[in-house]
Amino acid sequence: MFRKVTLTFLSAILVAGTVNVVPASAATKISNGVACSKANATTKVSGYSYKCAKNTMVKNSKLTWLSVECLAAVKSYDAAVKATLDLGNLSTQSAALDTELATATAALDKTTASLNAAKAQLTSSRAIMNATTNPADKLALSNSVTKLANAILILTTSRTKLDSQVKDLISKKGLLAGAPAQLKANVSDSKASANLLCAKGF
Repeated sequence: MFRKVTLTFLSAILVAGTVNVVPASAATKISNGVACSKANATTKVSGYSYKCAKNTMVKNSKLTWLSVECLAAVKSYDAAVKATLDLGNLSTQSAALDTELATATAALDKTTASLNAAKAQLTSSRAIMNATTNPADKLALSNSVTKLANAILILTTSRTKLDSQVKDLISKKGLLAGAPAQLKANVSDSKASANLLCAKGF
């Protein structure tokens, strides 16, 4: 009889203890949007990393768990928005580029003209040098040809640099003209990606 009572008592204790245990499946599952309290805390769930932070895309957002993929997407969106704001006054930037391009183009034209003149003079000096028989004249012409050859090398280098500068400025003007549409598309695309990756429950 005593043994029966004891077993019954122990069974009652085990049952009572079981009732107070919260199954693991009933615990709050960490995912995007689930509230958290310690900023910058990190954790892993089923191989996915989460961080306790505020979603800057949500107005008056509070601390919630956000996946690292979500945070990266939000960062890209914020950068796209900032790039749009930083674009500033297009007309002012365009005018500055026009001025710079005009200066570079004028310098390129002047250098090209000087280069062509030096080449023509070099050809003429060589012809005269080859035709003259006077040693003093030949020496003077030889020195002149050497100086012209060096000048041509310098002018050619300058012309190459100026040509690259002009092409670069023309390219920048093209990019600037298309910048608003491109930046708008970047904002839209990055926002869509962030909304997808930050969806609650993921």
